[in-house]
Amino acid sequence: MPHPAQIVSSLADSDRLALYARVVGAGAEGVPADDVRAGGARAVRHLRRLADAGLVREEDGRVVCVPEVFAAALGENAPSAHDPVDALFHEGRLTDLPVRRALRLGVLARITGRLFAPGMEYTEKQVNTAIRTCFDDPSSLRRYLVEEGYLTRESDGSVYRVATA
Repeated sequence: MPHPAQIVSSLADSDRLALYARVVGAGAEGVPADDVRAGGARAVRHLRRLADAGLVREEDGRVVCVPEVFAAALGENAPSAHDPVDALFHEGRLTDLPVRRALRLGVLARITGRLFAPGMEYTEKQVNTAIRTCFDDPSSLRRYLVEEGYLTRESDGSVYRVATA
């Protein structure tokens, strides 16, 4: 199942979002796949990206939406019950970066899981933008994510990725 960040990033392009809206608007019958492909190579790339994110699939020559992908992605990435890390977030934003390392590692794991998809590459600007959605000091949080091994960074700082175990 795709990561929520992969789903959101798949819909971040206005042309892909328009294609997805067209498929959703067509209802359960979807739209003819040949109609989508008639839009050229770019339309085919958009279709592939939406399909890779699990948002659409082809059935009997038609492109149909897969609405259950949202619930499945959220269910797989839901925080565990009674997690002390939950107390550090208010309305989805981190209120303070904990001093205790064990708790800070829990926060870093939570933020990595919520904001970054494994296998994706991010620029520093994209990392900062994502972090700003939940914390006001992106540079310090980004530094902790790299230093504690949650994100890897190219030596020139051009590309960030979720670290693999």
